[in-house]
Amino acid sequence: MDRPTLYEQLYLYKKNIYPMHMPGHKLGRCTHLSEDAAIDVTEVEGTDNLHHPHGILLEAQEKAAKTFGAKRTFFLVGGSTSGILSAIWAVCCQGDKIIMARNAHKSVYNATLLCRLTPIYIYPRMIPENGLAAGLDPQQLEQLLKDNPSAKMVVITSPNYEGLVSDVKTIAKLVHEHGKLLMVDEAHGAHFSFHDDFPASVLAYGADIVVQSTHKTLPAYTQSAMLHVGSDRINLSRLQEALALFQSSSPSYMLMNGLDSCRDLLDRQGDVLFEKYVKDLKTCREKLVSELNCLQLVNQDVIGVHHIHHMDLSKLVIDCTVANKTGIELNHLLREQYNIQVELADKNHIVAMTSICDDEASLMAFAHALIEIDKGLKKTRNTHEHYDIIEDIQQVYMPWDAYTMQKRRVSFIESVGKVIGEFIIPFPPGIPLIVPGERISEGIIRIVEQYRDLDIMGMADNTCQTIQIIDEV
Repeated sequence: MDRPTLYEQLYLYKKNIYPMHMPGHKLGRCTHLSEDAAIDVTEVEGTDNLHHPHGILLEAQEKAAKTFGAKRTFFLVGGSTSGILSAIWAVCCQGDKIIMARNAHKSVYNATLLCRLTPIYIYPRMIPENGLAAGLDPQQLEQLLKDNPSAKMVVITSPNYEGLVSDVKTIAKLVHEHGKLLMVDEAHGAHFSFHDDFPASVLAYGADIVVQSTHKTLPAYTQSAMLHVGSDRINLSRLQEALALFQSSSPSYMLMNGLDSCRDLLDRQGDVLFEKYVKDLKTCREKLVSELNCLQLVNQDVIGVHHIHHMDLSKLVIDCTVANKTGIELNHLLREQYNIQVELADKNHIVAMTSICDDEASLMAFAHALIEIDKGLKKTRNTHEHYDIIEDIQQVYMPWDAYTMQKRRVSFIESVGKVIGEFIIPFPPGIPLIVPGERISEGIIRIVEQYRDLDIMGMADNTCQTIQIIDEV
């Protein structure tokens, strides 16, 4: 007889036990909460403990490891952020070097601050026609590995936000030949293992640690994710200590049940669901390619250039650079006239995310909306400004030193040549333009001026009128 799923076990608990313990809603007995509150329990007999699992949660994680192709899997209730922080803390010690992609998630930068690491950056290639960040150059990485033999690990992001995938197979081989560990932020690729038309998950290439945001592309609750261990090179005891350090001591059973239920759905119906989804997705993409004129779908012709090894078909990336509307304007039209909200919009693009929960009707409604808008547009010369990653920024202080130093505020325009004491992260794309301890150039000022209509993260003054700087010693 099959053992009960986490969901079944939690409902049995509510049926048989009265809770004289937290949480205060007493398993949903307050009627203003959703039915899910019935399984929002705490660590008591029968419900196991995420930070010391030996029962139902251990079994749930073991099933997930089998489904996703990992040696070990750990549930994350603090999103991929908690997994990234935990993995880097588990591998590195204070003062270590870490080779990391410059287009890493902010949590990777936060890990360098918390662990007082020395970052060595590898920069993604850029697609000059539309400004998208593309793939990482394995040869550049190989040179960095030769130049930094003491580096403890390599951290890359693949796929990126737009679904573009680097040559992780070659990268993993290089990293391991140099005796280093490879961690891949695969937050946007949790669905890769479930259909051959998607890129292979980096777990298939021997990545040592892989973090996936299950909630981003699979049916799971926001904030729930998984950390997969793909090799025997990881100190599991230290990793588990780190997970307990960076995650809540009261992990949500609603989130954990969501992860287990997602895994159960994939095991039972994944083949059927993904086959139908990919068929509908291809139909949508074909229609966009054939009928768009001014707007353009970023399609598979980018594979093989700018170190793009593969692409995720589930991301519908619409290039606006030769249309007389920006991505921001296109997003407003979709929202106001068609009740469609996309994931990301900047001057040059919109990114729409899809999943197995999208049916043919919803995908085609999106395609028809774009085609209708496109008919009212005109082609124009590519005059939209591109977001550029500036590679020759001077690093004056290590990020963790700069972050803790005394700072003062000056006018943004007067900050050229000064050392910055905070992050500047235009969002989207969410790639740090400059990191604490680096010198502010005129190029930095120019790019921020261009992107004032986007969210600028990391700055205390979100109007970008003033900036925090460090006086050089």
